[in-house]
Amino acid sequence: MKGSLRIRKMEENITKELLLFSDKISFIHDKNVTHYCKEAPFDPPAAYPELPFVKKINKENSVYPMVRNLLWKIGLDAENFKTENWNPFKEIIKPGDKVLIKPNLVTHIHYLGQESLYGSITHGSFIRPIIDYVHLAQKGNGSIVVADNPVEHTDFESIMRFTGIKRMVEELYSKGYDGLEVVDLRPKVLKEAKNGEFYYDSQIGDPLGYVEIDLGGDSLFAEFDNKPNIHYFTLADKTVDHVDPKFKGKSATDDFHNSNSHKYIVSKSILDADVIINIAKMKTHCKAGVSLTLKNMIGMVYEKNCMPHHRPGIPPDGDACPFYPASHYIASRKLYIKVLRKWLQIHRFPGFRAFRNFLQRNRILIGKHIEHGNWKGNDTIWRTILDLNRIAIYADKNGAMCEFPQRKYFAIIDGIVGQQGEGPMNGNPVVASTLIGGFNPVMVDALAIMKMGIRLDLIKSITEAIKIDKYKLYKNEDHFPKTSTLEHGGLNFDVPLGWRQFKN
Repeated sequence: MKGSLRIRKMEENITKELLLFSDKISFIHDKNVTHYCKEAPFDPPAAYPELPFVKKINKENSVYPMVRNLLWKIGLDAENFKTENWNPFKEIIKPGDKVLIKPNLVTHIHYLGQESLYGSITHGSFIRPIIDYVHLAQKGNGSIVVADNPVEHTDFESIMRFTGIKRMVEELYSKGYDGLEVVDLRPKVLKEAKNGEFYYDSQIGDPLGYVEIDLGGDSLFAEFDNKPNIHYFTLADKTVDHVDPKFKGKSATDDFHNSNSHKYIVSKSILDADVIINIAKMKTHCKAGVSLTLKNMIGMVYEKNCMPHHRPGIPPDGDACPFYPASHYIASRKLYIKVLRKWLQIHRFPGFRAFRNFLQRNRILIGKHIEHGNWKGNDTIWRTILDLNRIAIYADKNGAMCEFPQRKYFAIIDGIVGQQGEGPMNGNPVVASTLIGGFNPVMVDALAIMKMGIRLDLIKSITEAIKIDKYKLYKNEDHFPKTSTLEHGGLNFDVPLGWRQFKN
């Protein structure tokens, strides 16, 4: 009996591996789809034969059929499309499965105003068709968890209201989607006291807790293990002086990444899932170049200090910036943060935030120095991104790294409204009317990057992913399509300041 169980488990893992490295990938562009449906719960615009349990329709919802058509175009149960038997997720989802939907819910604010949030975060109308087709594949037996770990200061309830996710989930749950829930994975939220000081407020976070995973020598950071005086920084770490670009002291992140270990603290809800559906936004990113499906998995962490974002200093030992700024620039930053803001609380003056947003929007008196790894020379963040994606696919429920994939995976990029420029939170919204999806995150991201008009060879999360020998994210580097064979095109996204001179 034990032998047959082992064989069955191996067969399941081989199936997951074949799906991960499947060449099923496609995109869809519909210039008529330029906005999201605002009426929750975002019912489809027609009665589809495969969804008899969906009783209401909303003729204004153009997002739903676009997602539906993408699933068909990828080739998911294509022979049954437009029949009552169509079940696009039947290859990856079975009754009883736990499905984790990972959207991008990074922040609740945007300096251009709330409407610009559509380019930053995943809207509920995009999640709704995914939930319906997961529910269909589960045959009503299983759980669906929509979960993310936004930046520390994000007001999660505000996101739930703005995106309509809260109302959508409540209504679907009342209609028989029994295993559906939304989870804010953060164990703590950053808040501001009246005196301008910041503090952490604890909350439940992931109800399943967390798992500590040490990749050790298999981490992509192991390359630095024999180099002296290596430090790792992340802006979530409040023990570091982020105002001083020459500060190179020990950080909280160094406790996780050093010559002895490379640890990540991961939300157990991610590892407990049988299937991950990664819903990313089509965005540029100041540190990584782009924020797509690979970058979106950073939201799986439980403790943000475990994620290196950059190394202090300038090349070759650091990658925070290409060169140090002038002393007067550093002095002006310290004056604002440590005097004007902390002691005079200028940020609380009436009209100050609107004035600051005006300056930022029009790029007036805004420092243009590159810092905190916000440039093409960042040689750190891609390692964190790829380490976490390997964990998401190869770590078992207890955090042990395994030879075969431990869960099935599907990726989809929402480019109906994306974001360009200083992403992932401070860029400008751009209507791209494009969706991209498939089983392999490296290929899905590569296609998106080419569509965005960005040079593929500049994005290390792609160029380095295809070289990985252990816990692979792409099967064979030699088989990776050349840029000439990928879809070029047309969208011409603006890249962040630190990447601007390298776009073409």
